[in-house]
Amino acid sequence: MSSSVNNLLSRGFVITLLCVYSIIPACAQQFKLTQGIAITQFNYQNEQGQNVQGLKSGSGLAFGLAFHKASLVDSAKYKLDQTPFAIYLGQNPKVAKLLSLINYDLGLQFTQLNAVGDIQNNAFSYQTDYVGFQGKLGVRIPLPWKFSLNLQGIASVNKIVHGNQLLMNHYVDLTEDAQFSPFKIMGGYGAEFERKFSDKLVGFFSYQQTQTLNSNPVGQSTLHFKPTMFSVGIRLIN
Repeated sequence: MSSSVNNLLSRGFVITLLCVYSIIPACAQQFKLTQGIAITQFNYQNEQGQNVQGLKSGSGLAFGLAFHKASLVDSAKYKLDQTPFAIYLGQNPKVAKLLSLINYDLGLQFTQLNAVGDIQNNAFSYQTDYVGFQGKLGVRIPLPWKFSLNLQGIASVNKIVHGNQLLMNHYVDLTEDAQFSPFKIMGGYGAEFERKFSDKLVGFFSYQQTQTLNSNPVGQSTLHFKPTMFSVGIRLIN
């Protein structure tokens, strides 16, 4: 994909996210927008279970749009409630403190999972676009000067929407390929280094490492993705 197309895609995605955010109801407390790159390693095994050599990591764009729940417990709110759970938290401040540090994300992601390689002097490349639903469960560790570190566990389900393989001077559609077309379930971990700039805005740098968890049946070739993502983002607070 050319740089001009990448720029148009990036701008269009950001504009779309901002438009969606503008119509989100007030009950959505926080909203996250991220943009970055995905560096993906393809791990391919043939029918005999042998790893295919010659595949090299490729890079692509990565975008994310998510609702963010900053805390499982609102410490100011539960002190005013008289529910059994609120009373329990009032009697167990350590549990309340722990729950106040736990957060989660639910959202959508767009990721380009790409790779290049050569086998027996035959060069080839994979260019794929995936969309998916992603969830993150994190623990936010407060740091001085309005900084914080959010450590996360990540799970996602992804589906290819576009993909081509360049092989020996011709292109192969990957959306119908049995290695690419099934839903890809991924799991992993990540971290966000955050800085609060105002009551309405938090900026962050994000790192995440995931890999596919599902594979094809025994006796068939298998392909696993292992993308590493580096992103920058903002968290908008209503």
